[in-house]
Amino acid sequence: MKKEANELTTARLVLRHWSEADAPALFSLAADPAIGLAAGWSPHRSEAESREVIRTVFAAPEVYAVTMRGNGEAVGCAGLTPAAGADGSLTAGGEAVLGYWTGRSHWGRGIATEAAGALLRHAFTTLGLRAVWCAHYDGNAASRRVMEKCGFGYHHSTPDTATPLGDLRTEHHWLLTADGFLRRHGMAEDIPSVVSLCEISRKERCGAFTAEAVSLWEESVRASHHFLTEADIAALRPYVAEAVGAIDTLLAARADGRLAGFIGVQDRKIEMLFVAPRLFGRGIGTMLAGEAITRLGAVLVDVNEQNPAAADFYRRLGFSVFSRDATDGQGRPFPILHLRMGRQE
Repeated sequence: MKKEANELTTARLVLRHWSEADAPALFSLAADPAIGLAAGWSPHRSEAESREVIRTVFAAPEVYAVTMRGNGEAVGCAGLTPAAGADGSLTAGGEAVLGYWTGRSHWGRGIATEAAGALLRHAFTTLGLRAVWCAHYDGNAASRRVMEKCGFGYHHSTPDTATPLGDLRTEHHWLLTADGFLRRHGMAEDIPSVVSLCEISRKERCGAFTAEAVSLWEESVRASHHFLTEADIAALRPYVAEAVGAIDTLLAARADGRLAGFIGVQDRKIEMLFVAPRLFGRGIGTMLAGEAITRLGAVLVDVNEQNPAAADFYRRLGFSVFSRDATDGQGRPFPILHLRMGRQE
């Protein structure tokens, strides 16, 4: 592993280590309640408090003041800290957590995205990390947009997470791997193409799309729903075609011009999620589920009990079982588990 940097530069920014002389500038930024409260920490109450933060929290080797390249003005903070479970060394575990914020007067200028991008390049090409995590609390859409722009993919959610303020919030966790970053920036070979995601309107769900979606569904269930016979699949096919056309919101992922997966959401419930077998294990399902959870507010899902991999998948995303039916919706002997976001009593 390589050593920490003293300074990182971009087209507009210089990321440098904090000094106690920055206390007045930090206080002017961090005293704004709009900054800290969204991230779960209290606004600074004095320059003395800001100076103490610089001496302690911001003294970590990979925490930087985000400054403007022309005049050196401090406009925010960004840093990498060891991932949970690490021994305190940033590089020993190969994973880190990315954090960032900018002052209110600098919002909407892409500064957080630019600073985060510089740290990610440093993380993967200098420090040699294999993965970087990032998280935001429910409702912090601006932070989520930064993660999306930087190439992070949704990984899981943790309801009832205690913040430093003492309240409980749902926290959404996102992940970017070294392979994903290098692929995104044309620095790696033999890695699958970047996946695009879009919403499919009812008008767009014409015969051609529905046929493509049903074909993917068949491939997916043959590869994962081993308890279904060919007769079962044939009987379910018209129901799937009808559901694809009628579902309130349908999101589709494409890779190399082909349908890679799709998810349907109605009344905050994930009604369908299928991924092409050729892309199993590539994060497509997690990406689609992440959109359903964080953008569409999905909190419910049903899975076949005989498909334990699906139940495990949703448990990793923060769901848990709250009830069970002995048959499926058509009365067939396929038990259904009903899951809800959050821990159940």
